[in-house]
Amino acid sequence: MNKNNNLKIISDELMPVNMLWIGGPLSPIEQLSALSFKAAGHRVVLHTYDGAFNAPDSIELVDAASTMDFALVQSLRERRSSSYALASDYFRCALQAQNAGLWADMDMICVKPIHKRKQAIMGFERPDSINCAILHLDSELPIIGELLGIFQEGYIPPWVDPKIARKRRLKRWLPNRRIRPAIMPWGTYGPQALTNLARKHGIINQAERKPVFYPLDQHRAHDMFDANISLESIIQEGTLAVHLWNESLKQLGLKETQPPRNSPLGKLMKRYGL
Repeated sequence: MNKNNNLKIISDELMPVNMLWIGGPLSPIEQLSALSFKAAGHRVVLHTYDGAFNAPDSIELVDAASTMDFALVQSLRERRSSSYALASDYFRCALQAQNAGLWADMDMICVKPIHKRKQAIMGFERPDSINCAILHLDSELPIIGELLGIFQEGYIPPWVDPKIARKRRLKRWLPNRRIRPAIMPWGTYGPQALTNLARKHGIINQAERKPVFYPLDQHRAHDMFDANISLESIIQEGTLAVHLWNESLKQLGLKETQPPRNSPLGKLMKRYGL
């Protein structure tokens, strides 16, 4: 794990930040995410298939189909949840191949500019797992081709639990049953893929320590809505961004609710005029 956050900055020019949005208006959290990166000095590029009519005016909108055909997006939609998380996993990697800049999920809040110091920008969410919510990989790194290649139909990544992999292989002989990403466990093509392949390709030591991008633990996602908790207690020394754990907020019924004014999230909303 990298413990040195004082490495030489490769370029003074901040990379553009790429985001993906599929369907419907942005919630205040997505708006906050985009505005926070813009305020830190990054150019923010929002990739969308059907527009995002309530995106902040300062955010650049581009056609996501130029990176990933919408038919592929639909084929990667998860079977049970109808989530676009898998499509986002693929899109993120495709942008790395294009040398498009930094990737950020729309539940990442930027608190300081993110400079390029290494070939890879990524961070540990736990001691044994690298999250993908912030990612940049130099386009010549071989890991990118392998990250994209694992999406091929019929392939089961080696980090899938052996019992689950065995069941998937047996079911492929049933009518209309194919081995495809949409039937694999949650996280197979996200943090699990990035962690395993970063280790394989020898770049896992470039991942930032947990407080840099993931100072807030997933099981504490509700703290952002707690008026008794200060924003300063969440942001640690060296923190550049905070992951809000969108899926956890949905499960808690908090995603679409208005945060208390004095909560950490409420204060951030006020800071950016939301």
